[in-house]
Amino acid sequence: MSPQPIPKYIERLALELANAEAEKAQQASTREGAREIARRLEAEREAGGFPSVKEYIAALTKDPQGVAPADGTQPTSAFWSHGTPHAEAPPNWLGENFLDNRYVAEAWAVSQNKRSPGSAQTLETTDGGRRLNAMYLFQDSVRNALGGDEQGYTYEWARDCWGDISQTYAEAAQGPVVVFAETAHTRSILYKSELPTLQANQYVGVEEVHFAYSAPQGWSQEARDELGTDAVRAQVQVDDPTLPHYVDPATYATQDPVARKAALEAECASVADEREQRAAERATNTSTEAVAPKAPEAEAPARETPEQTAKPHASLPVWQLGFKPTPVKAEAAPTASAAESKAPPSPDLGRQATGTGLG
Repeated sequence: MSPQPIPKYIERLALELANAEAEKAQQASTREGAREIARRLEAEREAGGFPSVKEYIAALTKDPQGVAPADGTQPTSAFWSHGTPHAEAPPNWLGENFLDNRYVAEAWAVSQNKRSPGSAQTLETTDGGRRLNAMYLFQDSVRNALGGDEQGYTYEWARDCWGDISQTYAEAAQGPVVVFAETAHTRSILYKSELPTLQANQYVGVEEVHFAYSAPQGWSQEARDELGTDAVRAQVQVDDPTLPHYVDPATYATQDPVARKAALEAECASVADEREQRAAERATNTSTEAVAPKAPEAEAPARETPEQTAKPHASLPVWQLGFKPTPVKAEAAPTASAAESKAPPSPDLGRQATGTGLG
């Protein structure tokens, strides 16, 4: 079954953003481009008083102010993972022309902000996200210019940097939030960091996580109805049977209806138990947070973080945030919490991701 089409204006903008970013990454991959980034980071490190570039970047990734929205705004935060093949998109690391959902999410945010300024954001459009993105830490040449594997500037370290700032971004979110993916792959930052953080975030929670794309078209109708709700996709995983919270969509329809719903209910309850355990551990953790640096070239005045007195509730249907609903049979929901989840929105801007959901 073919994926849902992206409206042309979103598709064009997403491709523009993707190709423009690919050009910048290509420049960063050159010897001189990498050296320029390394010189800039060293200057910022020195200006911020950090012992090393690594510590400077670590502080940036943990700074909640770096991912905070503009004063007076409370945007819908978008998250993303994986993407879809597209002939006009730049090649990925495998040499495949591939349009990351990052750019679909950014194009969506741009369109939302044109209608209502300050109403949508992605991590990469925040100040901290822009600054980290401009470092191009996934480029081998940049990490080598910083000191290479011998000094700890590895690919895994770069991924951890993005994992840290992604968690900071999720901690700062206020619901509802939108996830541009069909499912969350177990190796993705979305699954490992962002979704657990969003679930534990008192201003979001499971009930305010909404997937922009409907469940995979290749699933059976039973799987789409029962596994395809927002609440279930936010908690279980469908790609690795050796890891916890796995549900197999391929065999789901062949299982006894009562037994499969009970098993799904147990998985969601297990995720909730783990969430409560992490919350209890955080409550007893008295470690202090790192203070992040300010970019030396743009010393901005301090900004107070607005006091959050109560969890905001989505007063508008999620499709009024730019989505159209896809009906899901309410009686198929496995638990009360899952049943209360809104129907999984299928955006009029969403091409179905047909791959694994890797971020």
